[in-house]
Amino acid sequence: MQQLFENPYCTIFLDESVPALYQEWQGFVSGEPLREAHNATVQLLRAHRLNRVLADTRHMRVISQADQQWITESYFPRAIAAGLRRVAILQSEDMFNQTSVQAIMATVIRNTLVQAEHFQDLESARNWLRAD
Repeated sequence: MQQLFENPYCTIFLDESVPALYQEWQGFVSGEPLREAHNATVQLLRAHRLNRVLADTRHMRVISQADQQWITESYFPRAIAAGLRRVAILQSEDMFNQTSVQAIMATVIRNTLVQAEHFQDLESARNWLRAD
C-alpha cells in the first residue's frame, strides 16, 4: 500500500488490491484534523479516480455531534461528487464511535446511492469492496 496522506489521527493509503482509499483512524479526533483528513479523501478520490473507501475505525473514538453533522452535510456530498459509491467500515472497539458512525451512515445511505457495510476484519471488508 502506498501512503498518500498523514496527520496525527488519520493515515490514508492507496490500497491497490481493491482498489480503494484505506483510511486508518486513531484516537479521538475532532475539528480541523478530522476535516483535513476528510478533505484529503475527497481530493484523493478525484486524483486516483476511485469510488471506494475502506474506513478503519477500529482505534477511533467518539465523533462529536458537530463533526458528525459536518461529515454528513459537507464531506459526503463532496465525496459523492468526486465519485464515492461504496464504503466499508472496520468497526471501532469504542461503543461511542460505533454509535457515531452508524448515525452518520444511516443518514448517508438513506439520502444517497452510496452503499456501506460494517465489518470486523480487513479481508472481509476488502472482499466486499471488490464485489460489484
